[in-house]
Amino acid sequence: MKTAEVNDSIIGKRCKSIFTGLMVTGVIEEIRLDEHTANVKVRFDEPHNWGGEWYKCDWSFARLHDEFGSLHHLEIIDNGYRTVKVSFSQGIKEINRMFTDSYKHWECVNLKERIDNYESSRFTQTGERCAIITSEYNMEHIREWLMKNTPVASIETII
Repeated sequence: MKTAEVNDSIIGKRCKSIFTGLMVTGVIEEIRLDEHTANVKVRFDEPHNWGGEWYKCDWSFARLHDEFGSLHHLEIIDNGYRTVKVSFSQGIKEINRMFTDSYKHWECVNLKERIDNYESSRFTQTGERCAIITSEYNMEHIREWLMKNTPVASIETII
């Protein structure tokens, strides 16, 4: 990936990236741009051990002026997926209480688990009241469920 391609639209996308010399898969969770570098945080699909420590995520970066860094190994792999940005009128922590208070009804403990249980779907919280959701073919069902069961302020289609 080039530094010019790093923007909010890639948050929530599945990708492959390099970690300790290995190609790993995960989801882009956050980006940071400053005057010198572009940085992309990838949450791994599964933790990876390096030096006796377990890592759940890592940053890929590149310098803006010459593209040097690990970012050139990062590649989006979910172009068939649909992505939405959801803003809630309540905090996600508050929404999560709905699941824990009525576990027998929902059979999951939080909003992330509920969305991730849809096949090929992924929930990535990006703020206190915001999340990015990606799904290959369940997005219409997810939108409908969210509108019916959660305090959605807006749902914006990213791709």
